[in-house]
Amino acid sequence: MVSSVSPLSDVDLRQLRIFRAVVDHNGFTAAQEELGLSRSTISAQMAALETRLGLKLCRRGRSGFSLTEQGQKIYAEAIKCFAALENFRNEVGAMRGGLAGELRIGAVDALAENPVCRLSDAIALFNERVPGVNVTVLVLSPNQLSSALINKQIEVAIVANQPLNAAVQLEQLFREDQYLYCGARHALFHAEARDLTLERISALTYARRGYTIATAYNSVFAHPPTATAYTMEGLAHLILSGRFVSFLPSPYAARWVERGEMRAIRPDLVSFQIGMCIAHYPISTLSRVAEIFRECLREAH
Repeated sequence: MVSSVSPLSDVDLRQLRIFRAVVDHNGFTAAQEELGLSRSTISAQMAALETRLGLKLCRRGRSGFSLTEQGQKIYAEAIKCFAALENFRNEVGAMRGGLAGELRIGAVDALAENPVCRLSDAIALFNERVPGVNVTVLVLSPNQLSSALINKQIEVAIVANQPLNAAVQLEQLFREDQYLYCGARHALFHAEARDLTLERISALTYARRGYTIATAYNSVFAHPPTATAYTMEGLAHLILSGRFVSFLPSPYAARWVERGEMRAIRPDLVSFQIGMCIAHYPISTLSRVAEIFRECLREAH
């Protein structure tokens, strides 16, 4: 006979929240700040949860933190559990004339520099309308955002217009220019534009974005990349080294261009645009707070 788990208590939920934070931060130490707990307390609570469930959830040691197969399944179920509890709280709040709880938003990095991105305006509008809701913003790679949406860690995200999941809906907000840049130490930094032919550009050593996403520059270069970054800041460091070229959003690169530390390479030949969108599950499945935030995003743009 398969043994069942007794009903969850407040202690169980607290331990599951600790577990979620540890997984989200990829380890005990990184989760300390969010939880406000010592590493030893987190470790004790994790051990107690494993005992309570009768399952080994994670591995920790010199090789780092990782989830067991059972831990991955429990994490996915915990996310669903907290999403259901949060939705319940929001619906009760709405029936009582007010909304409370938490809204978790995802976004790709380097949006704050783009003047046509009105995410901050949408947050301000949302906070004015539902001040009782706590807002958490997670800046993640497109792959991580897709996973976070699927696992219900976030309900709404700002992402590039690329396929994420068959169930995820995209609504375009604005477009973002992407230019190819080199740093001041690069051999071509002072080259005349007429000398930068498409053939010469295609032979350059370049850095790629490490997440899986279709990009318009895949066909520009004649050879594989020799460097990788998972954030725009990482790409900026590679460009500033003078050893690589790469694409960046033009508003994000503007600070270095103005200081004479980067230049765009023939934007008339190799630039492209990416549509930036709201990503979410069907509106009928969104919590009320997520639906309000979506409305605020659309209104702000």
